[in-house]
Amino acid sequence: MLRTFFLLSMPWVFLSACINTEPPSNPFREPVNYAVGESPSHMITADLNADGEVDIIIANSQDNNISILFGKNDGSFPNIRTLKTGNQPRWVVAGDFNGDQKIDLGVVNNGGDNIVILLNRGGGNFMKSMRIKTKRSPQSATVNDFNGDGHLDIAIVSRFDYLLILLGDGSGRFKRKKEIDTGAIPTDIISGDFNGNGLIDLLTANNGTPSSDLLFFWGKGDGNFVEGTHYRTGMNPLAVITADFNKDSYPDLLAVNGMGDSLTLFVSNAEGKGFEKVSDFGADGGPTSVIAHDFNGDTLLDLVVTNTRSSNISYLTGKKDGRFNHPPLNLYTGKAPFYIVTGDFNQDGRMDIAVTNNNEASMSVLLAKNTDF
Repeated sequence: MLRTFFLLSMPWVFLSACINTEPPSNPFREPVNYAVGESPSHMITADLNADGEVDIIIANSQDNNISILFGKNDGSFPNIRTLKTGNQPRWVVAGDFNGDQKIDLGVVNNGGDNIVILLNRGGGNFMKSMRIKTKRSPQSATVNDFNGDGHLDIAIVSRFDYLLILLGDGSGRFKRKKEIDTGAIPTDIISGDFNGNGLIDLLTANNGTPSSDLLFFWGKGDGNFVEGTHYRTGMNPLAVITADFNKDSYPDLLAVNGMGDSLTLFVSNAEGKGFEKVSDFGADGGPTSVIAHDFNGDTLLDLVVTNTRSSNISYLTGKKDGRFNHPPLNLYTGKAPFYIVTGDFNQDGRMDIAVTNNNEASMSVLLAKNTDF
């Protein structure tokens, strides 16, 4: 049963400049489904067993565990391992937390109000390093080096106005650096140098009052952050990504709005020092996550959106101004597709996608077609 968000049905919002007459051609093969745990939500990709292949890690909210699917170079995932992590795992992050050249994991447990650090012992085997208490209902996390000491740190947002900064010491352990009141209900967080000053910043998506928005926290380089600019989105933004959609060499922003069935595009200004709202546009019912990549080989970024309520994913091709063509191509993967990732799973030089199906306890893999661009 889908429990993570309540999504309301509202009319699509489209710009006439985005209208085409036909959906794009399908760049993917038919989905191949793999059984995972109940209510799979977030997932990430990483090479956990150092075999050069892409593996997939999935948080199974209702089974209190994560599924690790070890990839083969033909794009299949025949070996699956399950690890108990805590109450209602909601999010997963990855990185070499202890400097041993192996990819470790952090699992955010929404029902347990904590994050569990799992250190990689080799071969895809893990041991718990520590369990760190958060405030109620942690939702999302991001990994980066916030204080410039060469060790990975973690930032976590909780549903109740809360941002927690954890600084890593390079041994696989973390200490609290700062707790920030976001003044809203954060649903997602990403990190990067968003203002071009060489320091790592944070960006949260917030379902707040009086309006839903994106909120920057500018990094000071020592693990501290100061609140920055707000950018208003559609209702209840659930996810945000950054990419250069209009090819001006500056990062742009795209928010996924759970209520109103829309996405909001912001493009950077000419100096890359701020963002301007370009458009609100839709894909289908109940969007929850999105990825950006040039799937059709025209050098423009395309989108694939998971639509939980309509139980499909939407593929939208990019335009030169950073916007996207409509109508999209809608594809069925399973019941209530929730989260999506991309990776070259079969090592053919083309990016594939994988989707968690929240109401079906499955993951779908869609390999790219062998089409010459």
